[in-house]
Amino acid sequence: MLENGKISVRQFTVLVALYTVGTAILIIPSILAAKAMQDIWIAGLIGLGAGLLMVFFYWKIAERFQFMNLVEILEKCFGKWIGKAVAFSYFTFYIFILSTFVLRDIGDFMLTVMMVETPIEAIHIIFLVVVLYGVKLGLETFTRTTELFLPWIVILFVVLFITLLPQIEFTNILPVMENGIQPVLRSSLSFIVFPFLELVVFLMIIPYVNEPKKTKKAFLLGTALGGGLLILISTLSILVIGVTETTRSIYPTYDLSKTINIREFFQRVESFMALIWFITVFVKLVVLTYALCLGLASVFNVQDYKLLTLPIGLLLYVVSLVIFPSSTYLIEFTPIYDFYAVLWMLMPVFIWLVSLIRGKPV
Repeated sequence: MLENGKISVRQFTVLVALYTVGTAILIIPSILAAKAMQDIWIAGLIGLGAGLLMVFFYWKIAERFQFMNLVEILEKCFGKWIGKAVAFSYFTFYIFILSTFVLRDIGDFMLTVMMVETPIEAIHIIFLVVVLYGVKLGLETFTRTTELFLPWIVILFVVLFITLLPQIEFTNILPVMENGIQPVLRSSLSFIVFPFLELVVFLMIIPYVNEPKKTKKAFLLGTALGGGLLILISTLSILVIGVTETTRSIYPTYDLSKTINIREFFQRVESFMALIWFITVFVKLVVLTYALCLGLASVFNVQDYKLLTLPIGLLLYVVSLVIFPSSTYLIEFTPIYDFYAVLWMLMPVFIWLVSLIRGKPV
């Protein structure tokens, strides 16, 4: 086993929930509202339902292969050399690209709304140093760190929710289904891809839960909690700032927190939302980088995955600046990424089909 640490089922739930929220908490309202408009909550519920089915499917794959990690599953399913080739392609062209996407999101957000005169290179370096340090410490350590973050996220979100209540306009979500079901379904597809499709990365972590057979409920619960929070924050954006502003804004959730003003005393609390986002993005990028290091170490038979943290970190830094030259390019790339990610969804399906054809895999 490349990882000696173990985490509990409860810690696994927290990790899944925070990963699901991840980068989505700031940008998912505008993505959903662009097509579903005031029916954003319906699109979110449909996406969450499909996401839970997808997570259940991922867990069934893990169970079928006796809770091996993803690389071992691929080798068992397709043979050693073909399995390694497929695993290398998957981690390089999906998990690695997704990681650069997340890192670029961090830099663009900071550059756009908080530290406009700071070079994006500096932001990437600072964040990557913390992420790589977390990966270096191992799964058990950074998972315990997420437990420490969880109460603060809950408290900050409750404060934001309560302070936004006086500004809610329920007429903003009317009329329901004005444009029919098609825009809602198209919007829900984006929600399925981002973030639920990405939860396949947890096939690299389930083997290191101390009771992997009990992870089904934890996986589903973490996904439901994270997805439910995203639906709530997206609906709040519509209820408070309206469809037009939610659609136009790059970071509608951040703009939402700017509207809080209680008797000219409690205001300018957008840093609360930024703090929630920093924590969840940190968790997401640590999990992705950890899975990337662990997966490539399995492919190349490297005994200590931690040896790969620095090279992979350097590659993430360089590629995140080259592949996405500007925030505008990143926004334009998002629809293309949806299609790209759906193609990689076929890989778990192929695993399942091949395992059925070949019979019981282990």
